[in-house]
Amino acid sequence: MNSFLLTKLRKIFKSLGKYEYKILDKITLSENKNIIINDKIILEYEKNLKKSSLFPKKMSIVICFHYNKKRIKNLKTILRNINNYKFSKSVTVITNDMNQDSYNFLKTKLNNSLKKFNIIKIKNIPEPNLLPWYCLDFMKKSYKNKSFSHFLYLEDDILINEKNINYWIFTRKILKKFNFIPAFLRCETNGKKLISVDNPKIIKIKDTPKILSKSKKFGFINLKYPYHASCLMDRDLMKECIKSKLIGIDYGISHKVMKTLYPIKELANIIIGYINVPKGYHNRFFLPFINFNKIPIYSIIKHIDNKYVKMNNERFGKIDINFLLK
Repeated sequence: MNSFLLTKLRKIFKSLGKYEYKILDKITLSENKNIIINDKIILEYEKNLKKSSLFPKKMSIVICFHYNKKRIKNLKTILRNINNYKFSKSVTVITNDMNQDSYNFLKTKLNNSLKKFNIIKIKNIPEPNLLPWYCLDFMKKSYKNKSFSHFLYLEDDILINEKNINYWIFTRKILKKFNFIPAFLRCETNGKKLISVDNPKIIKIKDTPKILSKSKKFGFINLKYPYHASCLMDRDLMKECIKSKLIGIDYGISHKVMKTLYPIKELANIIIGYINVPKGYHNRFFLPFINFNKIPIYSIIKHIDNKYVKMNNERFGKIDINFLLK
């Protein structure tokens, strides 16, 4: 069925809610172009995973933390993890305004976790859920410092290790020419199992836009639900973020897909994937897979709250990553 006919059907089904989205998915898939890449490219990454050539020259790291005594433990874990990075970095915790006692308490609790970091308090935030947008503004300003090669935004409960960053930098070189961005898969643990947090459904590869290697042993899948509570950008992506008139709350809450999937606070770190999207794709985020059923461990990041697997009435945080792809 061609995209013209599907577009006509979409208009018919527009008033029927969920049916419209099914038609939108079919339109996207019908417009998808088959992209083939060389197997050697992926194999080279596997060999060079630990090489310092895949480190950023210097990274600006921003952690979004709305003050809550109970969540300081998570923040300390994140800072200790960042302390293990072997590359140059500048770390800033952006938080809401608080009294001096609370600020001193926070500073004291964090001091032993990382040798050097900054805390910025944002005054007069009209709505707590807007704090991530202040973080994005800070990252845009950091772009003026040409020593930064990469920019990382983290929610206060996300662990990203060096291998994750190496994977992103290497994979970005592959995907950049197609205007795509490497994705992470946010996971929680249930015993020894890794559980996908942000995918409410099993991903049917045949019904999803993808990139394949010539042998079809490796590939990248275009996630319909790409949220991963973080955002990593190189200078080109940050420049695009700064220049685009679409990077803002108004675009996010008016976008057909984003307004359905994401609250305001989550839009700030996912919106880059929904601008300048090539025709035939849900967004710009792509996750690697092997043999159509395995997701490489280096693309998986940890959600240390581990709360979704415990929620019986929650549709997220239920699928074992070994069964996520079909």
